[in-house]
Amino acid sequence: IMPGMRKGTLFSCALGGALLAACGGSTGRDGTGGTTGGVTTGGGTTGGEGDMFGPEQVYELRLADEAPPPLVLAMNRDEVADLFGESAADISLLDVDTTPLLTAQLQAIMTACGTDWMNDKADPTYDCSLTSLGQSFQGWDGTWKTSAEFSFVRILTITPANADVQGTSIEGLQELADLLGIGGGYSQILSEALGIPRTDPIIGVSALVPALQEHFIGTHPNVEDGTKLAITLADALSDMATLTERLGPAGGHPGVVVPDFPVQGKVFGPDFQMKVTADSNLRVVDGVDMGRDKDFISVIVDVVGPTYEDEVEFDFEDPERFEITGLVDNPTLDMRFRMLEHDGFVPSCTGDPCKANLPGSPVGTSSVWAQDSWLAEFIIAAGGRNRYLSRTFYGEYGLGVLAKISIGQDGDPGGWTRYDIFLNLGSPPEDQYIWETINEVAQVRLHDNQFASFPEGAADVEFTLYDIPVGMTGAEAAEAVRPALQAQASKLSDILLGDFKKNNGDVDFYYRRGSDGKPYLFFVAEDDLRPDQTYTYTRPGFYQSSDLAAASKVSAKQMPGLGDALHEKLALEPGETVLYAEGGDGEVYRLRFTVGGDETAIQVAVAPKLGAGG
Repeated sequence: IMPGMRKGTLFSCALGGALLAACGGSTGRDGTGGTTGGVTTGGGTTGGEGDMFGPEQVYELRLADEAPPPLVLAMNRDEVADLFGESAADISLLDVDTTPLLTAQLQAIMTACGTDWMNDKADPTYDCSLTSLGQSFQGWDGTWKTSAEFSFVRILTITPANADVQGTSIEGLQELADLLGIGGGYSQILSEALGIPRTDPIIGVSALVPALQEHFIGTHPNVEDGTKLAITLADALSDMATLTERLGPAGGHPGVVVPDFPVQGKVFGPDFQMKVTADSNLRVVDGVDMGRDKDFISVIVDVVGPTYEDEVEFDFEDPERFEITGLVDNPTLDMRFRMLEHDGFVPSCTGDPCKANLPGSPVGTSSVWAQDSWLAEFIIAAGGRNRYLSRTFYGEYGLGVLAKISIGQDGDPGGWTRYDIFLNLGSPPEDQYIWETINEVAQVRLHDNQFASFPEGAADVEFTLYDIPVGMTGAEAAEAVRPALQAQASKLSDILLGDFKKNNGDVDFYYRRGSDGKPYLFFVAEDDLRPDQTYTYTRPGFYQSSDLAAASKVSAKQMPGLGDALHEKLALEPGETVLYAEGGDGEVYRLRFTVGGDETAIQVAVAPKLGAGG
């Protein structure tokens, strides 16, 4: 492949003459090749119906049975980019599972300010200067302590051991339990009620990942399925920078990534190479423009399927016919994402009617499920719901006199929590789902992180993450592209050679083999025309009478054993056959076909109709 060659010229020539005009061959219609073998015989003749016909022009039509040699392309990165151009954005390479990517992101954020929260401590020590990510957190005083990002870290690292519910509806219960030592203290009660160890995050990565996939990524207009990140050829060629625009703000969604920080991540290494071996399904066939001369057009002869319309036949599953090497061993991404919060406090939905408060069917406009799904409050609640949707629990404390906590009991749905506290000490919250309580605590902590307070609507967060593992090795990616490309084989064929018709000559009919291997006359169809042509035929096909009466038509579009249903077709018998047809000029012509013992070459004598009775 020579750098700088145009796509059309490159592939047409490489296909070994499949597109003769593009490679400099004669088409017989632009004057470069002159006439193509027509022989004039005799003067006017009389047809079988008394019609007069002009002199005959005799042409030989040969079958194009020889397939061009396989096309072998070995391309580096620049050559791939030059070949596909803007079409690279339409070619899917991989569907990357977003679970490892999101898991790595959340883990990086949760440990951005240290790991002391993993210990069984009521007041863990946070220090965001310990990591490069934490060092990027800056609040109004230039420190991490006054940053909303640190507040978000606090939310993700809440455990039963360190849960700080000050300022929430559960505060009184914590004070009561800790003061009286009920059930081993509030942290122990919380651990038992939730069914998790004292040092486990209350929501956890495994619950937050599907919440982000469904409600944050999956609701973006340019994402079909939040569990997958579609990587196109354009993405790989741009080192993932094109993801920035595609996953940025769109259709009211704030964006999965922040547009002022281009996504970066190398997929193709410096030694990248793509090697493809393909077969051309294009054949140059002999045809006739009845009012002028013999000419040629290229047609698709696809006997492989499944569409039978592919210009090029690929087999990406065959290692001998497709190989991609030089992918980065362990690809990673650098990206910045933003999560917005609701501009006001989102209250818990309490009381029996709120048992029906679910995603997709919120109870009231103030419910968390009535808010935009990409907001922090919605994601936190969805993560809590993912983890505790089926949670059931019953606990008695203080000899069953001081406190009772029931979750999913007495016919209540999983996660529905009731508090029965002696004399309502500690002002226990009203009945509600666990995730409503979690969301309340998260909102309070987001706006009061121990070091700084934020007004509602001022705690949006941005995280700039580097070297986040994609979750797939280069070797795995090289194999994963095989079925992805094979599924797009027809699209790739169209991208590479879909413009082959621009070189077609002007013909009314042509001679070629059908999908059953037998030779047929094909009357030109609209699908054969160049883009600049208009289909003008009013009575296409072949007829036995010169008046082209419908009853005399001997060709058909539908024929047993042939997949083609676009063209009027006819199989010729050995010997001489006289037919009539309408040309593109609207005139009627007589056609005398002579088929000898060798079906690969036939003769046709074409004569124009001069008028009824002369």
